[in-house]
Amino acid sequence: MASIHRKAGASGRTSPFWQAKFRGADGRTIWRSTKQTDHRKAIAVARKWEEAARLAASSELTQAASIRLLDELMETTIGERLNVRSVESYFAEWFKGKKATGTSPGTLTRYRPVLEGFVASLSEQRRRASVASITALEVERFRDGELEGGKTPGTANFAVKVLRSVFSTARRRGLSPTNPAEAIELLHESGEERMPFTDDQVKALLGVADNEWQGMILLGYHSGIRLGDAAHLTRANLDLRNRVLVFRAGKTVRRKKGRDKETVVYMHPDLAAYFKSLPTSDDPKTPVFPSLYGKKPGSHGGLSNAFNRLMKLADIRVPLGSEKRGKGRRFKALGFHSLRHSFISRLANAEVPADVRKQLVGHSSDDIHRRYVHLDLSLQTKAIAGLSSLSPAPTKHSKDRWRRARLAASGTVSQSPSVLA
Repeated sequence: MASIHRKAGASGRTSPFWQAKFRGADGRTIWRSTKQTDHRKAIAVARKWEEAARLAASSELTQAASIRLLDELMETTIGERLNVRSVESYFAEWFKGKKATGTSPGTLTRYRPVLEGFVASLSEQRRRASVASITALEVERFRDGELEGGKTPGTANFAVKVLRSVFSTARRRGLSPTNPAEAIELLHESGEERMPFTDDQVKALLGVADNEWQGMILLGYHSGIRLGDAAHLTRANLDLRNRVLVFRAGKTVRRKKGRDKETVVYMHPDLAAYFKSLPTSDDPKTPVFPSLYGKKPGSHGGLSNAFNRLMKLADIRVPLGSEKRGKGRRFKALGFHSLRHSFISRLANAEVPADVRKQLVGHSSDDIHRRYVHLDLSLQTKAIAGLSSLSPAPTKHSKDRWRRARLAASGTVSQSPSVLA
């Protein structure tokens, strides 16, 4: 059993610190200074060391047990607890913090299944273990499990990025010495991306839509507004006198500062005419689209499903991505967000500068903006037509030679050496 003693040094003077005597993991007697002058604290240290040695001898000194012993030892000696969080409690705390700091509901909806899924992928014992004990292998197994469940490489990569953020915060707070998710390589993504609608497709949609959805479609096509932002517009967002639409994009407003928070779009004549046709209202809080106001953009909220039904009524064929298994959703190349692609692509094809396009749609990143640009072949035709030629001016002889060559290629006449000489 552990005990403590005061020993005299070489000079004959007794040390003020208590020495601990206990049996080590290999059975030998160990003497070690507790660095404590208080008898109560010194005996507590000695007993914890002996308990750790006993657990080590029986192969039961797990990381969780080590952290518990160290936590108890710190509380006994210096009155402070070890800054330890279990995986389960820390993940819940991180999500709560994101919610409190104003992360958009849509982003939180995407974070939640990643956090809950990772915790669920761990054993019950590992969930209660310190967040500092999580390994890169556990993160990699979770990512691979997402793929096996039918998720796309893009969705699996998003999960890894979320976990990188979670463990990065833990590292900054001193809860973990490393970020295990940083060791995980991102997967190559398939490149599935949205397509823009053609003018004829948009006209077909307008032909089957009711009045409110007509306004939503015109907004997407002429301003690039996102589905949720369009459904949440009120009269306060409309400045018909100056013909501008002013709103805050729910997805990005929290990342922006000052005037950049506001997205200002000059109204296309179609939009201005539509808004002027609506019943007047003096209340700025009046929804522009009463029956759609407050609904969420995702499939569960009903807006996406309603738009999908409109595409079906308009007889628009929606190209689908590769078929998924498990919980993975099959990618659809056309949706309401395709109207945003249409708007940006129309601006690009009209040779509107990228800076103006980005301002209109609220993009701050060039990389993100490029994904929305789908250029027509007409721009290439115009560009190539403006390039100078290296060929010499054709002569009568060369014209005749190439005429004969074309005829020979078509089988009309037989080639002879003199034709191409």
